[in-house]
Amino acid sequence: MASNVERAKQILARRRDAAEREAMRRQEELEDLCPELRVLDRKLAQAGLRAVKLAVAGDTQGIEDLKNENLADQERRRELLESLGSSEEALEVHYNCPICNDTGVVDSHYCDCLKNLVKNLQSGDLNTQAPADQSSFANFDLEFYRNITDPETGVDAYERMTQIYYYCTAYAEDFSRESPSLILYGNTGLGKTHLSLAIANAVIEKGFHVVYGSAHNLLSQIEKEHFGRLNSDDSPEAEILNADLLILDDLGAEFSTSFTVSMVYNIINTRNLTGLPTIISTNLWYDELADKYGNRVYSRIIGNYTPLEFAGRDVRQLKN
Repeated sequence: MASNVERAKQILARRRDAAEREAMRRQEELEDLCPELRVLDRKLAQAGLRAVKLAVAGDTQGIEDLKNENLADQERRRELLESLGSSEEALEVHYNCPICNDTGVVDSHYCDCLKNLVKNLQSGDLNTQAPADQSSFANFDLEFYRNITDPETGVDAYERMTQIYYYCTAYAEDFSRESPSLILYGNTGLGKTHLSLAIANAVIEKGFHVVYGSAHNLLSQIEKEHFGRLNSDDSPEAEILNADLLILDDLGAEFSTSFTVSMVYNIINTRNLTGLPTIISTNLWYDELADKYGNRVYSRIIGNYTPLEFAGRDVRQLKN
């Protein structure tokens, strides 16, 4: 998967190319109607080279004559365009973004048009993975946890989930590349994926690069990369390791092999070392994580991740 930044740059390059081709088409159309305009355009285009030759020869009078000639040609060109119902402004390149001319860069910084494109691409990716547009903080209903005692832990589900809900909203609001990593764990159907997606949506909106996916899908992509079944410009592992926020959903549901176990360790360890935040959601409890992935993964999670233990009854069943 080419990074969303690269995809956005490619989109801008296509827009820039299309805008320049359209400007060229408009100019050629007018030149076909008025051959004199074509002669003037070519003459004006060659004026720079003529000026250089005159300067090298030290012909100051020639330079002055060329300057006057150019001014006359430019005035004649304006007259011809006006007679054709057009203007110099109409023949300019009309870029989608007049701030950066569809380059995506302004003063060595990314233009807002590029940032917005990346944001839209990330949102689109998110919605192909899960119903992200249906999973926001606004539509997370705490009423499903009211008057429920968690059958596993005996805690008041409404009190616990209210705390988790407000923690997650604050996490998204204050997110930075230095934010802590989280592990959302507990039985199935308690809202872990919903709150993970809500965080992802909010963080994307702030302009950060988020990679979201089920552990099964993301590990499958890395496996294809390692065994040469992806195009050369696809690099899911690099994007997963370097994203501002990685959300690894449903860890433990994937088919376990020595490769997947080693990759889970590499992802968690690498992002721990670089200080980049990761959110893991899982139906496994801590002892089950240790059994499935070994002590190296287990120790890094308990030592570096803030635990959020979900409580309640299966919300999907309650909704049904």
